[in-house]
Amino acid sequence: MVVSGPSQTDSGWTALVAYGEDSYRRAIAAQVEGEDPTEYWEAWKTATAALLLASWAAGALTSARASGVPLPAIAPPSATFARDIDTLRYEPPSRTEISSITMQFAGGPAREVIERFIRLLPLTREKWESLIAHALQSAGEVRDDEAANALSRIMVRSPDLADLIRGKTQARVEELPPNASDEVKKRRNPAVQAAVQGSFFVTGMTMQQVETSKNILAAAIRGDVTVSVAGKKVEEMGVGDFVAHTILETATNLTEARLETVYRTNINRAQSQGRLDICRDDLVKKFVPLMRFRSTKDPRTRDTHRAFNGYIATVDQIDQTGIATPLGFNCRCSWTPIPISTAVNEGLCDEDGNPNFAAIKVKNGDRQALVDNGTVPDAGFISG
Repeated sequence: MVVSGPSQTDSGWTALVAYGEDSYRRAIAAQVEGEDPTEYWEAWKTATAALLLASWAAGALTSARASGVPLPAIAPPSATFARDIDTLRYEPPSRTEISSITMQFAGGPAREVIERFIRLLPLTREKWESLIAHALQSAGEVRDDEAANALSRIMVRSPDLADLIRGKTQARVEELPPNASDEVKKRRNPAVQAAVQGSFFVTGMTMQQVETSKNILAAAIRGDVTVSVAGKKVEEMGVGDFVAHTILETATNLTEARLETVYRTNINRAQSQGRLDICRDDLVKKFVPLMRFRSTKDPRTRDTHRAFNGYIATVDQIDQTGIATPLGFNCRCSWTPIPISTAVNEGLCDEDGNPNFAAIKVKNGDRQALVDNGTVPDAGFISG
């Protein structure tokens, strides 16, 4: 799975994405087998929270560096990490101080990535605690949605799987006892039950073949067996090529594609918010008065996003018009800060950072129509 991250944490970022992907696959596999996936969804939530936090911090650091603001200017004494010092010079916190704020990530790649940013960004301890709490809350909301709906969404993507399924409406959803625990409620979520039971209610297969198919699919999703081994196991069952193809496609492509959509959209949103949050500060606005939209230059970029490339706006305008990135699912575009020196040279603002809206309007040209007529963000997508 390809999910790009901040360059200064490539190794830690890669390990964190891999850890999150493994947890996600194991959660889906557990649901396929009818086992309790809570442990894996919780691990995925923690990894996702760290990815969101690191993405926000990377965006914030990008804006801070691009603005040319000296770190002391955006880190006065009251803003240093848990210290009250008389100098404006930012001093990174000690290892003990950092560890005290990252306890919730309990070691591993998540903690490593976050601790690097705490050393780089001059924010208060209270700010970091607030960011961590927000990241965990957001990741929890994403986790709850995926736990309830991911499996059914993955299976809708496959035409072959639709042939394999005889109908979700015929799946029996077991009633919960009144005193059911939270773990049982998660395990017996009606949406999950409908997906699992409906998916394996297949004409012409014995119950033993159904159970074997479920186990092979779960093992392939987890990565416990290679796709070739899984294919041979299905072939030995003699249940038809479409079953083998469906199991392998779900295990290799569809699960990864679903996770990539979830990660790319949420990580881009967090990174965009980090860039914009820093530039919302009144002091930083004097150094970074404007933002420029940058679309990703490859064939996968939507035509409307490509046409929007180069659009210029203030942070307030971005907020008011609802065009913070991402502008759609899987969007990889971004807003980049325009330092005041560049803005002045292009005639887009004066030396005090006051925007020249007439010049900006001319610069934006036909791109303005994409905002005015609602072409961006994508229809039905809430940006930012």
